[in-house]
This record gives sequence, C-alpha cells and structure tokens, in this order.
Amino acid sequence: MDLSGFTRFVDPEGRCSDPRMINAVAAYCGVALAGPEDIAHARALCVARISENVVSEATLQLVQNITGASVFVAREDGVVTGMTAFFLVRPEGMRALDERRFDTLNVNPDYICRPRETPAGGYAWGFVGSTDKGAGRAVKASIAVRETLFWALPGYTRAATDDGARLIFGSLGFKPVEGVPQLARYDGRDQPLIGLTGAAAS
Repeated sequence: MDLSGFTRFVDPEGRCSDPRMINAVAAYCGVALAGPEDIAHARALCVARISENVVSEATLQLVQNITGASVFVAREDGVVTGMTAFFLVRPEGMRALDERRFDTLNVNPDYICRPRETPAGGYAWGFVGSTDKGAGRAVKASIAVRETLFWALPGYTRAATDDGARLIFGSLGFKPVEGVPQLARYDGRDQPLIGLTGAAAS
C-alpha cells in the first residue's frame, strides 16, 4: 500500500467525524461498512477468537446507527474474516473514559459523537481476524483512519489478547493505564500519518 495515497484523506484538524470520510479511508484499506448481518458474523468471530465477554451485537448496531461509520468488516469469498470497530466521543464521553466511568460494553448513547460534531476523543473496541489477510486489513484500516482523520485526538482501547497487547503497546503507540490492567491510552499526535509507515509497508 502506497503511503502517498493516504495524503488525500488527511483532515487538517485531525478531528474528523464525517462518516463519508471515515468510510472512504476504510474502503481504501479493503474493509467495508458492516450491515446488520455483517455485525452478527463479526461479533461471532470476536466470541470465537477472544471470549464471550465482548460487546453485544445490539450495542455494535446501536453505535453504528448513531455514527454511520464505526464497525467495518473484511471479507474473503463473501465470508467475514476480519473486523475493526471504534467510535468517537463527545467531551462528556471523554471525561467518562478518563474517570473510568464509561461502560464500553453497554455504551451510553449520549456520550457518542454524532456525525460532523467535533469529537473530544475516541475508543477502539479493537480488531479481530480469522485469516492473516482479514486481520491485516482490519488493523490497517484502524490505523489509517486514526492517522488521517483522528490524528490529533486522544483515545482508549483494551488489550484483549496477548497478540493484541503486543500490537497495541508496540507499533500502535498506546501506553498502559496505571492501575487498570489491559486498559491502554493513546495521546493524539501533532501531525498526521506518523504511524502509517509500518502499516503501509506490511
């Protein structure tokens, strides 16, 4: 993947919540906006690969309905083989994340940033794949969206697996949150595309 191809997507403020732009970057990375059936398959993939204690199909669909650009899937021969899911939050949502009051499995919809509002931060439920290609597309899409559109924003995620932890605390640039096992925080960058070099080359 040519890194120069991403420059046309860069939001100058790094705080873009326009679903058309998010969907465009995701599509460029080979993942598609998930419909209800895709979400069901993606959630089943998460259960199989991670655990039963993952966000529900209903919550994924709720957030997708609000944002228009939160859950994406990779397909091979029509089968869902990868998924990435994330959402942007309003200032009150970011405060709740910072204060550990945000239930990311049962999301308060009032915390979710609406399309074209200015977000204060974000949360990534993460990514999963049943094949190398599916996982690779999901990871690249999540990095690309962050590095082109959300690059100035702080955010959180959780490391659900050992492989995920190596990636989150390694090339993705998250730092562990003191006293909260598996929780990771990311500080926004001062310019876009910094974290895409490795993803674009892989």
